[in-house]
Amino acid sequence: MSDVFVTPPPTISTESVLDFLYNHYGFSASIEKLSSDRDLNFKVSSKEKTYVMKIANSSEDFKVLEMQNNALRFIASQDEKIEVPLPIESNQKKDITIIEDPSGKYHARLLTYIEGDFLKDVEPDNQMLFSVGQFLGRIDQILTGFNHRSAARTFIWDAAQVNVLSHQINQSEDDRLLIEFFIKTYKENVFYHIDELSKGIIHNDGNDHNVIIGSNGKIKGIIDFGDMVFSLQALEPAVCMAYIAMNNRKSFELIASLLKGYCSAKTLSDKDLCSVVYLMCLRMCVTINMSVYRKKLFPNNDYISISEDSARNFLNNMTNDSIHKWSGDLCEYVKS
Repeated sequence: MSDVFVTPPPTISTESVLDFLYNHYGFSASIEKLSSDRDLNFKVSSKEKTYVMKIANSSEDFKVLEMQNNALRFIASQDEKIEVPLPIESNQKKDITIIEDPSGKYHARLLTYIEGDFLKDVEPDNQMLFSVGQFLGRIDQILTGFNHRSAARTFIWDAAQVNVLSHQINQSEDDRLLIEFFIKTYKENVFYHIDELSKGIIHNDGNDHNVIIGSNGKIKGIIDFGDMVFSLQALEPAVCMAYIAMNNRKSFELIASLLKGYCSAKTLSDKDLCSVVYLMCLRMCVTINMSVYRKKLFPNNDYISISEDSARNFLNNMTNDSIHKWSGDLCEYVKS
């Protein structure tokens, strides 16, 4: 398991954060702690503007933070209609700065704040999810022009790295048979022709806690680029589809609309399309595995297990359904 997932999040004091903001950015502010999987994040409100301060896990690779900042700037430079959190330079002209107090030393970033509602707080319909898919496809189309060596990394949240999941399966012994079922299904239908599938750098976490909806009801932006990775292109819509599917009882048309929207902005081959539902289910397997393991390490962080039960329920139901039929029906819907 990568150290970043077993190392406790930073525990910087409020006083240290406020002093840091004044000393490095030149303003006084109020701060509000935000939910986070492995970092320490704050909403920062000054008299003039609102920001997000992200204090990275002490085990996070500096080059991964650098990749995130570079990607954010690149996306913003290519399409001003897409809102992403943009890095703010400190008084020393640095966009990644060291913050420390008696608890330790960490890398910190100040980013612009995107106003709006999370997708999780909006009742989804086919039209909205088509727009979400189209939005993710547009981001991936832009990212075809972006490169960074840190994107090619071994990473448990890259569901296409099925061997990584296989090595970690003992972390969720009660779910072993369930996860092994979907690993086997993935290998039989996707893994053995993986070289024929499209690949690229993807956001890899377009879940309903990260997609932002504007006051006009339209997709406005996306946050949290911490899971960026070079992987299968089809994984991008599959991740978002996983969270939609596990949280909605009648999910097929919703996820099909999302996939169709994605393909309207970013072309997927027939083989890419056929792989999506298998990747969607593998993402849920990773969700269960990581939740079961990490909530033992950090029992007070409810955010870690927020999707565990719904993912397990969906996958249990899917074992009684035909995943191959889902794949075919999704392909047919996208092409219609």
